[in-house]
Amino acid sequence: MLSSCPVDLPKPLRWLNSGAFLRALGPIAGLVLVAAVLYTATSIDRVPPSYHLKLSATSPEDGKALTLTSIDVVFNKAVKPETAQDAFSITPAVIGSFHWQVTTLIFTPSEKLPLATTFKVHVAGGVQDTSGNVQGASQDLTFTTVGKPTVASTTPALAAVSVPVDTTIQIVFDRLMDTNTALAGLTIVPDVHYSASWNGTVLAITPDSPLLFSTTYDVKLGDPAVDTDGTPLSDFETTFTTVGIGLRASAVIPAPNVAGVSVLSPIAVVFDGPIDPASIKDAIRLTPPISGSIKTMTLPDDRTAKVQPTQSASPETPPAASGDNVLVFTPDAPLAATTTYSVALSSGVRRTNGEAASEQSWTFTTGEPPSSAQNQIVFLSNRGGVANVWLMNPDGSNQREVTAELVPVNGFDISGDGNTVAYAAAGQVKRMRIDGQNAQVLTAPGTFEYAPTFTPDGTALVVGRRDAAGADLGFWRIPLVSGVDPKQITPDGAPGLGSVALAGEGLTGVPGEPSWAPRAAFSADGKKFLVVRGLDNALELVDVAGTTPPVVLGLTGNSRPIWDQLDGAFYAVATSDKGATWSLWRVSTDGSTARIAPAVGDLSLASDGSLASVGRSADGSAHISFAPTAGSSVSSALTQDSSWSDSSPSFSPDGTLIVFGRYVTNTPKLSEGIWTVTPGGADLKNLATDGAYPRWMP
Repeated sequence: MLSSCPVDLPKPLRWLNSGAFLRALGPIAGLVLVAAVLYTATSIDRVPPSYHLKLSATSPEDGKALTLTSIDVVFNKAVKPETAQDAFSITPAVIGSFHWQVTTLIFTPSEKLPLATTFKVHVAGGVQDTSGNVQGASQDLTFTTVGKPTVASTTPALAAVSVPVDTTIQIVFDRLMDTNTALAGLTIVPDVHYSASWNGTVLAITPDSPLLFSTTYDVKLGDPAVDTDGTPLSDFETTFTTVGIGLRASAVIPAPNVAGVSVLSPIAVVFDGPIDPASIKDAIRLTPPISGSIKTMTLPDDRTAKVQPTQSASPETPPAASGDNVLVFTPDAPLAATTTYSVALSSGVRRTNGEAASEQSWTFTTGEPPSSAQNQIVFLSNRGGVANVWLMNPDGSNQREVTAELVPVNGFDISGDGNTVAYAAAGQVKRMRIDGQNAQVLTAPGTFEYAPTFTPDGTALVVGRRDAAGADLGFWRIPLVSGVDPKQITPDGAPGLGSVALAGEGLTGVPGEPSWAPRAAFSADGKKFLVVRGLDNALELVDVAGTTPPVVLGLTGNSRPIWDQLDGAFYAVATSDKGATWSLWRVSTDGSTARIAPAVGDLSLASDGSLASVGRSADGSAHISFAPTAGSSVSSALTQDSSWSDSSPSFSPDGTLIVFGRYVTNTPKLSEGIWTVTPGGADLKNLATDGAYPRWMP
């Protein structure tokens, strides 16, 4: 029973009956209500699910769906699976199955989708999350499947021409391919052995050896090639044509298989047409490897005068195409001595019109740089590819190259101490140590010089000179010591232009030496100079000091004179009847002449005064003859074989042997090598199978 009487609370609880408590009771109740509302709002999910649609597999090139793609519906929260699956549809209809991966619904077609077909995926509203919240909006995804795989591009391009023979063929597909079937479906005609590599959609085909020149290649791709989905590749075909061999090597220097090459030799290839400078990088490689520089150039040529450009030429006028036809590799340092080098020429070298050079390789072996030419036999040989100065021991051993020019050396002289060589090539005179070091060009720009001859004291050279227009400037004394000026010693008589036309070892086909070779001799004191002029082959006696003018004698010579110290006179082979007869002549220092005996070519004097010369036999062949003195009219032939003719005799320092050159009598420009024989005609010995103009140094 309820009572309205006041309840008397125990003393400890009487505060509940107080006015302060009753006043605070209202706000507390309000706070409790707010807390209940907040709890309900945060603990109960009222937000519907969201999602997005995506394909599992698309082509990287164009974004189209692959035929094995699945469709993913990615929800942001857990949903009731049946509501999501019921909301999913695809048009055209596709049979498939649903799978769940956490909150992602995956629809996987039971079969590959058809090629090149457009599909629409629709997810309708009504998808519920696990709290019953419903997604009211729908969403669509439209996609198109890929067609058959295709080739997007190739290198070389379709119908490309002048393709390098060392090219790598690249085939770019529009998607990833099954690599094994793609290679199985590849054919190349003509057949090519190759290695294949892949980089994504790019197939690289690298031939094991260079392709054929001037050849059209047909590249086909087809069955059984498929992409990574197994879709067959659309049949593909392309063609390209390799470059023609329009650039042919006419010579290589050093020549193949030659031994004794100078360690300072450049490596050069002479082509039959102009080279494209852009094609020469790394074109020449040596093994053992050696660094160096490579360039194109045109060989020096003294067959025409160097006509200077006119003042009216415009500086803005672009230069004409260089037309350089020589590829030159210059080592940064001397090659190793007595070492075999292999040279590889790349097929990448091109003519200026794009035509290629063929790949080739060869070897050569270097010699030992000489330290002196004393008691050595010096001669010209083109065994290295072009005529240069060579040395060998008296027995023919240790044959090695001294000069390393790319154009023929047409004349040379060696100082009396055997340490210095002076030589001429293409109208330019150079001097260097016998080991090839300290090379120096002595010929001033705008001039041509020939026939260098050392003065007896070795302090100067005498050379024949022409100016840039080819005008005859006579003979000059060129000092080799500082402080002395060059001096003209004859007004004319210099050899004419055209020394580079000399072939082989420089044999001219007639007795004697070419006009560009040294054809001069000094008296022992160096005051007189007898020269066979290059202009007209006339003998000219010159006072080097210029006290008296030069005297042109009534004789025509064909070889180098000699000075006989015992007799105090010059000797030369010459004719006084325009070539009807040739003889040995004595020329005194005052210019008087006397005919001694028949002779047709070069001379050599031994230390005892005996003379070696070349005489003509009745059968027309020429042979070495020996006379006890230069002034003797009696001589004996030392060789007899009429099929061979002899030239250029030179005594050994002790006079016990004579070295000489030989050529085929019926082919006088063809060398038969270097030989020796005793003054008595015994011990005939072949020292070298080629070469010409030998000289035995003291």
